[in-house]
Amino acid sequence: MKIFYSLEVFTPHISGVTVSTDRLASYFSSLKDYETYIITASDSGDFLIEKTKKGYSLIKIRSYPSPIGKDTKVSYFAKLNAKKIIDQFQPDLIHLQDPLFISLSLASEAKKRQIPVIMTQHNSLEFPLSYLGFPKFFKNWSTSIVKSYYQTVFHKYCDLIIAPSHFIEEEIKKISPDIPTQVISNGIDLKRIEGVKITEDFLEKYQFKDIVNKPIVLYVGRISQEKNLKTLLKSIPLILKNQEATFLFVGEGKLKEEMIKELEKLSLLERIRFCSVKEPNSDEIYCFYKLATLFVMPSLIEAQSLATMEAMACGLPIVASNKGALPELVKDEENGFLVDGLNPEEMATAVLKIINDSNLQRKFSLKSKEIIASHDINQVYPLLKNIYEESFKNSFKKNRVEEENL
Repeated sequence: MKIFYSLEVFTPHISGVTVSTDRLASYFSSLKDYETYIITASDSGDFLIEKTKKGYSLIKIRSYPSPIGKDTKVSYFAKLNAKKIIDQFQPDLIHLQDPLFISLSLASEAKKRQIPVIMTQHNSLEFPLSYLGFPKFFKNWSTSIVKSYYQTVFHKYCDLIIAPSHFIEEEIKKISPDIPTQVISNGIDLKRIEGVKITEDFLEKYQFKDIVNKPIVLYVGRISQEKNLKTLLKSIPLILKNQEATFLFVGEGKLKEEMIKELEKLSLLERIRFCSVKEPNSDEIYCFYKLATLFVMPSLIEAQSLATMEAMACGLPIVASNKGALPELVKDEENGFLVDGLNPEEMATAVLKIINDSNLQRKFSLKSKEIIASHDINQVYPLLKNIYEESFKNSFKKNRVEEENL
């Protein structure tokens, strides 16, 4: 079976969507009778086809600078390539990872050929509004525009919508009550994570030897406004009044420079470390989790949160916002604390409770591993495989019936 995975922005940009798509394509390309392709915008701007070491083929469509991000490019004219690509490679199924230019162009051509199209809704409705930074007084109007757009995409192109959480499924049903949906986690590779060990080389590379015996509060993800990091930033002085902790931010984003300036004003920059991992899905990312005492996710709009899942797989206690899909992963007072994501005092109190109580750390650690077990890719991906094969089978039957009626 040939599968197309489509998304506008792929590596070297790192996000939960790019990481999840890379894992999906890698996994299914390793299976017998499966051939996978990722269709995305070219980071260089030029059309390119290459076979990756992970087994899947990467088709990069001609792209142009994005008006909302100088570091990303988008394929405004993807329609010019979509027909040619589908005719050349003849996919059996297309799995959209976003609702943007490339995905919609491929879906449009697929529908003409009766190729099944499914989509994973990776973002909540609040994400584009937070990412674009619209003023609050635009919220109702802009939310209705986003809902209308998604409704059109769902009904016009998709046979099935996959939701990574029940929170997202509920959002989908509010927009399109009659669209078929199924909740399937994005999944993580627990066996791989268990095998990762912190090495001397890792500690030396990031100059961590002076902090390994002190509490470490970790955040992994984009350093950007939609992640609500300003609340975490405000909680840092409150925590440091009571504990000699180090705060570790792993990721890149537009908010990083602003955060550094604010920390400098507060004379706290020496207690903060900013790091980035350039290679998506590298084992190195798990070393950061295994170094930490606890993990904090302040975002109010997570559709699932791959970073939180990885932290749990590494046995970390979690302090998370009580919004979005995070309460499906973090059970209050079982594997961490759910807090008001806009209340820095409440966030600081939760962090300090975990830092100051080693028994609580052990309890939360064990529960995190217990909860995350059901998200292992060996349980998740077979569910997706069944969907692929059932969708292909139904499409094949439909085409046969139509041929016989001609």
